[in-house]
Amino acid sequence: MMTVIVVLFGAWLGWRHFRRPSGTSLVVFTPRKRWALTLAQPMVDATGMTGFYDPDTTHFMDQAKSTLRASLLHQIGFRSNATDDEVYVHLNGTLERQWFRIDLHGLNPSDDPRAAMAFACVRSAFFVRCAMLMSWLEPETGWRIMLLNAQRAQDCFNDWEDFGKAFMLGRQQWIAAFRADSLGTSFNEAKLSQLLAPGSGVWASVDWKGLPALCPVAD
Repeated sequence: MMTVIVVLFGAWLGWRHFRRPSGTSLVVFTPRKRWALTLAQPMVDATGMTGFYDPDTTHFMDQAKSTLRASLLHQIGFRSNATDDEVYVHLNGTLERQWFRIDLHGLNPSDDPRAAMAFACVRSAFFVRCAMLMSWLEPETGWRIMLLNAQRAQDCFNDWEDFGKAFMLGRQQWIAAFRADSLGTSFNEAKLSQLLAPGSGVWASVDWKGLPALCPVAD
């Protein structure tokens, strides 16, 4: 009996964030999609998510939906008591036209715009993937937005180190102005160094401009 309990508990830990369809495989995202997702790594680390980079992960478990829901809605300024159907209609009707305003429309005059852009790129990548996993956003729309977000990051920053330093400053100025980042956590030089570490860092394993993020004829 104890063995069964241990096995079930271990399974729950591994699947606590996501629901995967039957017949899972070892498929991976295309390089462009993977690159677009990689922008969100600081928030993936902060939340401890598993399955973020797995194409077979298609839905959040109910517990994860409940945990993330309010923070995700707050990020886009949508009321917390909205139904999932209302969020779906809103996002699929407006997000593709307005995604670039996320975290940038309410900047303070003293904010560094480049740092704000890096912060917005990280949070937008995380939000869009989560919105798809919440079943709020059609995948086709979500990936178009994700790749556009990745392209603006490539166009605005020189490399991962440049991007990471700007993100670090961007989050600092965001929090200093008493703005919420409830799904994030402190990001410092040590965490940036981990992401950039040759051989082990998530960002170090992906070329900054190996491929143009947005390509109309490729995934």
